[in-house]
Amino acid sequence: MSTITDDLMEEYLLELGFTEKEAKLYLVLLEIGMQPASVLAKKTGFPKATIHFLCDNLVKKGYLRRSQKGRTQYFYAEPGDLEQAKEKELKSGQEALEKIIPLLKECKNPYTSPPKVTFFEGVDGCKKAYLTVLDSKTDVLEFAAHDDLTKMGEKFMNDFIDERSKRKLHLDAICPENETHKKYKKKNKKHCRRTCMFPKKKGEFFSSIDVFDDKVLLLNLYQDAFAILIQNKEFADTMKTIYRLAWENPDNMK
Repeated sequence: MSTITDDLMEEYLLELGFTEKEAKLYLVLLEIGMQPASVLAKKTGFPKATIHFLCDNLVKKGYLRRSQKGRTQYFYAEPGDLEQAKEKELKSGQEALEKIIPLLKECKNPYTSPPKVTFFEGVDGCKKAYLTVLDSKTDVLEFAAHDDLTKMGEKFMNDFIDERSKRKLHLDAICPENETHKKYKKKNKKHCRRTCMFPKKKGEFFSSIDVFDDKVLLLNLYQDAFAILIQNKEFADTMKTIYRLAWENPDNMK
């Protein structure tokens, strides 16, 4: 498989709950077939003990098969096994969800209200935070650092943009001039978006800020991945004013 295909397949496996090491090991097994831990260790660069640990976990989940030849254990990957195991997990999870949600609703204090400031940690947390934008009833104003947003995954970002476009949710983006944003700008009409770029000499964005409804979302993926969602009408209105002032001032832009 090509490097691009490998990277894409690994990304999909991560979305299915694999760790990075499990995904790499699984793809190696698909490529070279049934092998003992010693061969897998050489192919992946992982210690043999790590290979045994990873394989044991994947076998328990039903994602890999294990066989014994003499004193040597061999491991084998069959995509059909992964499909069946995942379908079983989904069914089991759905059944548990249907049972527990009514109980959790009974336990919830009816007099409590959602937090006005919500923190999200890690790349998965940032994805969850960014998806809240799709529920906006207003146009989205974004100070965009798309080079960092793509760290949430190419598929995630493409799916997000497609879904936002499908909902006809318009987005204005103020962003630094670079190859990524030039590429995005070419599809502005298709993706319900306007882009206003400023020259690099003016500065750089290391985080993204989205302003919508009565909310302000800060997304940081430059080094530490985290997001902060603030729900406050006055703060959101202030950020909208700052945004419009920046957008309408040609001296700030290229």
